[in-house]
Amino acid sequence: MNKKTLISLLVAVALLIAAIAVAIAFLYSDIGGKPDGEAIRFREAHPLVAAIPSDAALVFCVKDFDRAKAYLTDSTAVFGQLMSGRLNGLFRFSYPSLRRADAIMSLHYSKDFAPLLVVRTGSVAPADTTGDVRKLLDAADSCGLHAKVEGGNLLISTSETIIHSAVRHFSDGLSIMDADGFSELASRMDGDDILFISNAYSDNLARAFLNARLFKHSAFFERLAKWSALRVTEHTEKGVSMRGSVLDSEDPSYYLNLLRQAGPSEVRVAEVLPSRVDFVVSIPIKDIRSYIEAHRQYLDSRASLEKFKAALDEQKKNNGLHAEEWARNLDIQEIAFAQLYVAGGLRSLLLIKPGNTREALEGIREYPWKNFAKTLFGGIFTANEDSYAWIGGWMAAGEKTTLEAFLQGDFLQETLKDHLSAAGLQARIPARDCGFFLYHSLSEDPSMIDKSFTPGLASAFRKTLAGATYVPVTLSVTFENGETFVNVWYDRTNVIHSKAPAVDRDTTVNVPKGPFTVTNCATGKKNTFYQNSHKSLCLRDENGKDLWGIPFKEDLCGYVEEVDYYNNGKIQFLFAAGSKLYLIDRLGRFVNGFPIDLGKKIALGPKVFNFTGAHGYSALVLHKDNSVGLYDLRGKMRKDWKGIAAKETIKAIPELLEIGKTRYWIVRTSIQTLIYPFQGGDPVVQGEGAKMIRPDSKIETDANGSFRAKSYDDKDRTYKLE
Repeated sequence: MNKKTLISLLVAVALLIAAIAVAIAFLYSDIGGKPDGEAIRFREAHPLVAAIPSDAALVFCVKDFDRAKAYLTDSTAVFGQLMSGRLNGLFRFSYPSLRRADAIMSLHYSKDFAPLLVVRTGSVAPADTTGDVRKLLDAADSCGLHAKVEGGNLLISTSETIIHSAVRHFSDGLSIMDADGFSELASRMDGDDILFISNAYSDNLARAFLNARLFKHSAFFERLAKWSALRVTEHTEKGVSMRGSVLDSEDPSYYLNLLRQAGPSEVRVAEVLPSRVDFVVSIPIKDIRSYIEAHRQYLDSRASLEKFKAALDEQKKNNGLHAEEWARNLDIQEIAFAQLYVAGGLRSLLLIKPGNTREALEGIREYPWKNFAKTLFGGIFTANEDSYAWIGGWMAAGEKTTLEAFLQGDFLQETLKDHLSAAGLQARIPARDCGFFLYHSLSEDPSMIDKSFTPGLASAFRKTLAGATYVPVTLSVTFENGETFVNVWYDRTNVIHSKAPAVDRDTTVNVPKGPFTVTNCATGKKNTFYQNSHKSLCLRDENGKDLWGIPFKEDLCGYVEEVDYYNNGKIQFLFAAGSKLYLIDRLGRFVNGFPIDLGKKIALGPKVFNFTGAHGYSALVLHKDNSVGLYDLRGKMRKDWKGIAAKETIKAIPELLEIGKTRYWIVRTSIQTLIYPFQGGDPVVQGEGAKMIRPDSKIETDANGSFRAKSYDDKDRTYKLE
């Protein structure tokens, strides 16, 4: 196995975005009922498969035209994006007589992907069928689509070439059923909605839907198996499960055979990872010796064995043993790679479950087996392998700071297994027969969606996070009774973490980039203040016309506030950059006396308050040293200000809280929400453990001098301040 093999398997998973899109469409459409579990002949259940050309990259057999509409028009538009987004316009109108008509969709590649929708019109009995077919043809034309009625079928596509190909295939008696391996895999599948993916088009699919960091490894998917198929097995508002199969053989060049021969087993890595882990991939191994033998056969079939042997010889020379000997000595039973947020960044961790723990030592030590896991198990199994420590019977390798966090007594107070169990999702972790396991929490870091998918698809995926606090995607490959199964779950729940994080997991302060809405005091209209790509400061009027632009050299710190500095009804704009406050008028002129230097770098701000009502402005800023300062517009700290600081990262400008006649500050950190006195100093509300106020909790006041907030134990607590 070359160094990219396992990361390429992740691309295989990423290519199942089509399957996830199907799941999401179930969640966001009016589809009801469950797939028919009764075994039926595939051709009889999906007769329109005969109209799909044999070069299809993706085939989606659906129950009927109404079901096709539901997928293409789900509110997230995920599946519609996969089908180029061009077919959605067909459903601006209704076609009552076609609702139950047979339908099928496919995706074809010719320089670009083109969708094909086929609807059986000849089998629909009502007299107005012709009228609905005519209406659908007109809708296709208005959307700039190509359409053709042929042999009782209506074919619609973005490509006229694809339609001609479909007609030609149909007249010649050829179809996707004649594609190598499709018929064999199709004969194993039953049910209403089945998605088939041709692994031969993996590279093209990846380039169309994935960002560069993933698609560069996609060629491996071709070596995984010939075809993959997934059937929706269950769907509710809270989640979707899919179960499918792959078409492989006993050929050692198929990677799944390597996993099968290693001996599937139980997944245990979720017991030693915290609940907030972002990403996990694991290979359980029943017999490491069988894995090593099958691995060599795999490499030999790929003409890579000699290169691998040379790498082993080099390791033996430099370390006294090589990767195969290391794995046998440890009797490795599971190998895993994880990513999680520690000390403000996404950290990687290599986890090894040995059967032999005789060499287990306490503390953090230098890791002497760098790249051994990568050599034997694939490129994904690598981290910054400077150090290692024994954690719960596992060998964990990574950066020293990451291992130090793990060794804190409360870091694993809530494990991933605990969290999945609390959400009722414990079945997502296979207890047996597993050869491969993947977990990714879409809700842990939604920004990763933009880094993984192309913009249109990423936008659609982000919509699926609305209304849910925990959105995990899990995938496993299991080997049961001689067959290979792929299991995919997409869950949406509102279960929250029951325990506060033990370490400061996020030290990044998000700084808004604008544009900022301001008032033009001369016109009374809302204008737009913004910083262009050259950092110049610009003002644009309500009609989109630029009024002025002036050179500037630094990035703004996230806020532009309005002040009437001279108390004459004319408004100026206050902002910060570097360590200074700037004031500029509506004509682009800096006010005399500005900028003023606050003495230390500003991370975020200013937020302006007029506490006296007489234009005695105060500017609140978050400094880069994690302190909060309250200044007047001469740059002087307020005399009664005691300062605000916190042990963990302050993530935002404090919010003003008024209870009765008393003011406080709400300070949100990466771990919790704190309440400080108006003059700063020590917090007056600071919870511990599960009683900490969550950083995203709403603060609701009442007339009794109290406020309510949600803590980590999921309780709405009341806090008395007066």
